[in-house]
Amino acid sequence: MTHWIHGPLPHHEEANVVFFRGTSLDALTQGLLGQRRKPLAYGTGTDWGLVMHDMLSWESGDYDLAHYGQLCPAGGELVVFEIEPCLAKAHGPSFQYLRDGRLITAFSFETPYYRVGKEPDLLLPALTAANLIDPADLDRDDNEERTVEAITGFFSLPELEMP
Repeated sequence: MTHWIHGPLPHHEEANVVFFRGTSLDALTQGLLGQRRKPLAYGTGTDWGLVMHDMLSWESGDYDLAHYGQLCPAGGELVVFEIEPCLAKAHGPSFQYLRDGRLITAFSFETPYYRVGKEPDLLLPALTAANLIDPADLDRDDNEERTVEAITGFFSLPELEMP
């Protein structure tokens, strides 16, 4: 089985995975549509919901990423996985965590030891426990899966089973 970080939806290589709470599925979907991002799949759970959407706009020439701060109201949280931020250049996935519309922490899976945001070290204990901070440990073939596991465990995100 291919892990979902390598493509959560068949035939949609550039799909972002967004876990959300503290906002409604309808509000998030409407916000994505307002940013010209097509929702592709969704699910709701008891604590976290999930939306997968096209990374890029349907508007020709709009290659900007979604503005997640605008989609995260006061009291809301978003955990965002950008699966292939630049497929053509072979960049790895990246991660963002937003709370109350603000970026709390973010990093590229290629450099999890370089984090940004209001609380850049929020996930440091989980990343350290998964041996993802030392650049020498990032040469392993499973580093993207280990990064997802560390993040999903930290936030108690639901399992995302893919065929």
